[in-house]
Amino acid sequence: MTLTARLDRPAPRVSGRGQRWAEARAGSLLALPAAIYFLVFWVVPFAGAVYLSFTSYDLAGLPEWTGLDNYRRMLDDPGFWNSAEVTAVFTVASVVPSIVLGLAIAVPLSKPGRLNGVLRALVLIPAAMPLVATSMVWSAIFADHGLANTLIGLVGIEPKPWLTDEGLALWALVIMTTWKHLGLFVIILTAGLQGLPSEVFEAAALDGAGPIRAFARITLPLLRRTLLFVLVIAVVGAMQSFVPAFLLTKGGPAGATEVLPLYLWATGFGFERMGYASAIAMVLLVAMLSLSLVQFGVLKGGDDG
Repeated sequence: MTLTARLDRPAPRVSGRGQRWAEARAGSLLALPAAIYFLVFWVVPFAGAVYLSFTSYDLAGLPEWTGLDNYRRMLDDPGFWNSAEVTAVFTVASVVPSIVLGLAIAVPLSKPGRLNGVLRALVLIPAAMPLVATSMVWSAIFADHGLANTLIGLVGIEPKPWLTDEGLALWALVIMTTWKHLGLFVIILTAGLQGLPSEVFEAAALDGAGPIRAFARITLPLLRRTLLFVLVIAVVGAMQSFVPAFLLTKGGPAGATEVLPLYLWATGFGFERMGYASAIAMVLLVAMLSLSLVQFGVLKGGDDG
C-alpha cells in the first residue's frame, strides 16, 4: 500500500459509548491526585478523630473504647462550659462589628472613584498579613507601654493592662480579630454591591426614594446572599479562632480568653487526654455546621419569600 493511500484512509470511528468511557477515565485520572489528598489528609484524620472521641487515649498506650463517657463528661466540666461561653461572646462581639463596619466601608468604596482602587488594596492588607505576625504586632500594641495605652493617655485615661485584666483581655482579642478580617469582608461586600443592578436604583430615585430608604428597602434585600455568605465565614472563622488567644494571652487571665479551640488543644496536648479532646472537637464541629445550616436556611427562606 502506498503512502498516499495510507494517508487518505479515514480514521477509525470511535463509538459514542467508547468516547464517553475514554473521557470519564481521563477525568478520573486527572482527579485522582486530589482524591488521594482528600482521603489521606481529610477523610482518614476525621474518621480517626470520630473514633477517638469514643475512647480513652492518653498518647502513651492504645485507645480504650469508653462509648459516650467523653460526651457525658462535658456536661459536668466547668472548663468546657467556660470555654463555650467565651467562644460565644467572642464570636458575637467580633462578627457583628466586622460586618457592620465592613458594609459601612464597602458602600463608598463600591462607587466610582479615582482613589477607590488604591483604597480597596490598602484595606485588604491586614487580611493578607500572616496571622502569627499580626498577633505579635498587636501584642506589642497592647503592651504596658504600647500604642494602645499611648493613645488613651492622650485623652487623659490611665494605662490599662489590656492582656492581663479579666475584663479587657477578651475585648483586646476582639479588636485584633475585627481589624484582621475587616478588609476581607469589605472586599466581598464591595464586589456584591458593584454587582447590584443599577436600573433598580434609578427607578427608585425617580420614585423619590432617598439614600437611606433605598439602602434599607433595595440594597440590603438584594445584598442578602453576600451578607449571609460573609456571616457564615465570619462565624465559622471566629468559632475556630486559636492563634490570637494562644499567642497573646494563653487563655488567661483565669480562663477569660480560653476559647474552645484553645481548651481543646490544652486538653489533648497539655493534659494528654486525646479522646476527650476529640469529643470536644466533634461538638465544636457540630455547632459550626448547625449554625451554618441555620444561616443557609434563612437564605433559602428569603429566596422562597
